[in-house]
Amino acid sequence: MSLFAQLNNDQVLYTALSQCGALDGAPFPTKEQLCRLSGLSHSAVEKTLERFCRQKILFQTEDGHYSPVAHPIFLHYRSFRGFSQLLEYPEGTISVDLIFAGPVEADTYTAETLRVAPKDTVIRIVRLYSKDDTPFAYETYHVLYSLLRNTPKAEFQKSPVLHIVQNNLPPSTGAMAPSLIQSQYFSMVTSSEEDRHYLSLQPDSKALRIFGRAYYEGQTVSWFQIRADANQCVLKHTFNFS
Repeated sequence: MSLFAQLNNDQVLYTALSQCGALDGAPFPTKEQLCRLSGLSHSAVEKTLERFCRQKILFQTEDGHYSPVAHPIFLHYRSFRGFSQLLEYPEGTISVDLIFAGPVEADTYTAETLRVAPKDTVIRIVRLYSKDDTPFAYETYHVLYSLLRNTPKAEFQKSPVLHIVQNNLPPSTGAMAPSLIQSQYFSMVTSSEEDRHYLSLQPDSKALRIFGRAYYEGQTVSWFQIRADANQCVLKHTFNFS
């Protein structure tokens, strides 16, 4: 199955789950019910549910039932979007500080997602967003080492990470210019230790979490996470799908 077909099935099934209330506490439908609601085949439903579990949109219990993770809003884009196109964030003097950029060993999730061996080298980038010197969001990217191994560290201070990845893609095997496909979902989560470190959030406060991947010609080349102070940032209400 092509990547575009997978993305379409993901969006169709997610819409069906949303419309039947399964993401808001209603009983989770059976696979047979999902086939009727979405129009997808039984095989397509099963594979899409598996992808949702791998992407941490759903989780499967020991008895085989599915549940949503933190009420995600799941969206797929055919071309990647920048941070500023996803969120409304505070007006003022916005600055971006590079916290870390360099090679690290791939952990289990990164290795599985990027299809590399555990402890293989990948590039990790962490950047902090601030308004008038007050941090309100930070982003973490894990990217295939082969794409960014020759990128100067200073470049990550200047440009969005996925723009740099886009500019370092190998020549496309198709007729069109190489481009990324980006997917992400949004959820409200309880603040983590890193949230409290970077954003000075209280232990019981909420953070807005954007979790996603970037694909190129069917392969995941990066996974990323953006976490923001939910009292300072909100999702934009309008998303233009391409």
